[in-house]
Amino acid sequence: MLSFKHMPDHSPLLTKLFGNTPVLAHDSTQVSEAEAAQLEVRKMEPSDALSLAQCIYRCYGASYPNPMMYQPQLIAAALSEGSMFSIVALTPQGEVVGHCALSFEDIADPIPEAAKLVVDPRYRGHHISDRLAKVRRGYAEEMGITGYWAACVSNHPFSQDEVISTGGGEMGLLINGQPGDVQMAGLNNLTGVRHSLIPFYIPIKSDRPAELPTSQQSDQKYHVYLPLHHHSFFTTLLTPLDLHRKLIGTSVAVKAKQVSQISSVIAHQGAPAHLRITVLGDDLVQQVASVLENLKPFSPPVIYLDIPLHNPLAAQEIEALEQLGFFWATWLPNFEPGGDILRLQCLLDQRVDAQDIVCARKTGEVVRDHVLAEWQRVQKNLHKIPADL
Repeated sequence: MLSFKHMPDHSPLLTKLFGNTPVLAHDSTQVSEAEAAQLEVRKMEPSDALSLAQCIYRCYGASYPNPMMYQPQLIAAALSEGSMFSIVALTPQGEVVGHCALSFEDIADPIPEAAKLVVDPRYRGHHISDRLAKVRRGYAEEMGITGYWAACVSNHPFSQDEVISTGGGEMGLLINGQPGDVQMAGLNNLTGVRHSLIPFYIPIKSDRPAELPTSQQSDQKYHVYLPLHHHSFFTTLLTPLDLHRKLIGTSVAVKAKQVSQISSVIAHQGAPAHLRITVLGDDLVQQVASVLENLKPFSPPVIYLDIPLHNPLAAQEIEALEQLGFFWATWLPNFEPGGDILRLQCLLDQRVDAQDIVCARKTGEVVRDHVLAEWQRVQKNLHKIPADL
């Protein structure tokens, strides 16, 4: 079963809202250290929404990939309902010049994404992003969440450095996950080339057995069902995070009585598509193949698929999905109430500039190279797909 959500293009709205707002040039005059020190960094209120949207436009023009961030009413609604928790940096006049958020894809999700980081180019070089991230981390600890994740751009290492400094670990590589026309004011941009994103997980508290109630230590939530060829790589990701997992590989096929259910979201024509499995059955490959056919008119460059790792069917279905071209994108711990997910990816636009994927440290390079190698491995086996699949 498939539910499909299509988000319309937001371009016409931008002219109406920001027609008189200039996009800042690369050589914008920098503020002084004294001016930067006057900024107030605090929790964002719905009344700040218009100023934030203007800040996004000043920094990105029309190229920011999330259309919600140009619409003050939607920003305010996300803050009010709790799907987005934001920190802003404001001038003494109340102008938003910096922002970062914890965003929940679904209000019931246990962990959010640390995202939507933007700093006005006039204020860069004054560690504004560090101040924002520090306050965000403090609120995350107060919220009691186990951690959060972040997808950092790979055309420069700065955002990766900030996440690494807070204890984040690289989890994979979202190849071609960001449009090539995203223009960041004050930075060099490669036009026409899609950029990849490096996902991190940032633990807030440990879930090792010593810190779990006895009744939870064998909880299915902490089971991870992966094909055997992923076990070594998964262990290298797991170890530095101080997380407890029981890694399981299944060699005997598991049968399910349930019919798979998949939700699908694509922002607009030519954007990445995101599939999320809400019910996992042993008909998953057939259902995904049907969804891929339905997505063809939208020409997504890459399709992401989230599969629950705590489900005993996961190992065999992950291996079977390789027949459709899916391979490792990122592990996301505690992503669902039931446990972890593995985000897989299938590249429909296979023009990948590996030289554009800059990692902040050697650990990231190892993860990057592994995911790229997985892509090549899966591609070599595509000719083995059964004709009746």
